[in-house]
Amino acid sequence: MLGKWLERRDEVVATLPPALGEATLEAIAANCVLAGCLTGHLPVVAAAVQAVSHRRFNLDAVVTGLNSASPVVIVDGPIVEELAFNSGAGGLGAGNRANAAIGRAVQLCIRNIGGARHGELDGATHGHSGKYSYLIAASQTSPWEPLRTRLGFGADDSLVTVKAADAPLCVADMGHDDATSILETIARSVAIPGSYNAYFRQELWLVLSPEHAWRLSDAGIGPDEIALYIHEFATISAGQLRGHGLYGFVDETLPPTWIQDAADSDLISVVDRPDRVRVLVSGGLHGGYTSVLLGQGVSVSQKVESW
Repeated sequence: MLGKWLERRDEVVATLPPALGEATLEAIAANCVLAGCLTGHLPVVAAAVQAVSHRRFNLDAVVTGLNSASPVVIVDGPIVEELAFNSGAGGLGAGNRANAAIGRAVQLCIRNIGGARHGELDGATHGHSGKYSYLIAASQTSPWEPLRTRLGFGADDSLVTVKAADAPLCVADMGHDDATSILETIARSVAIPGSYNAYFRQELWLVLSPEHAWRLSDAGIGPDEIALYIHEFATISAGQLRGHGLYGFVDETLPPTWIQDAADSDLISVVDRPDRVRVLVSGGLHGGYTSVLLGQGVSVSQKVESW
């Protein structure tokens, strides 16, 4: 692997906004070293750097705005076990080298190559700890079809998906055995008038604990049904939105089309289509929790190259 990397060290993997820095494999590797990565981590970091540089991800807007969103890296596929990612208990916390180092390396590339440093081109009012390191590994024992095949990749592929996400919103529902009650709790929890999702109505991710996932699966509910439910029931009335949150920031003569002619009692979903809801399983075996990743824009996936 090292020999192949040395041959490609000057290869430009991506151009990173806002400073339009050239992310060569050598520059990415340098940031991997700073983050404490192992040699085998480099292909994952390189794939994530490619993904955040994609035009659809709009990294420039993500890192230069006043909002708190930060790119989260979601890892799925055989590489989760090969590189010993933690997709179980405490997977969003500390204590695992692959999760922490790779997540940190991606953030360092954005700052050191892309130029999005705090107090300079990164204009976040608050930010959150995900700007230090933000990575989630998908459980490889999900009750449903793997995330990677649902996203159109092969069952044997390893991939990274990046999403501009706020800090995780923890939704607890441990008092219900029935699936509908769990979905109702989640839907009510994500209907937040001041969120970016309430205004732009783009992607949100649900990171279900295995307990929530299996309760829903046992009831015959899969990711598509979850997405339909959230689209239908995670709603806020137009009267609650109009003039508030980001709706109060824009010129009232130029409101979003979906609220222009709406009556105050009309319900507006926090996603404009069911397929904006992405479902992931990760976390410890015990605990009725779902972490919600609100934020802005859409996610981008990139296959991890085999070196």
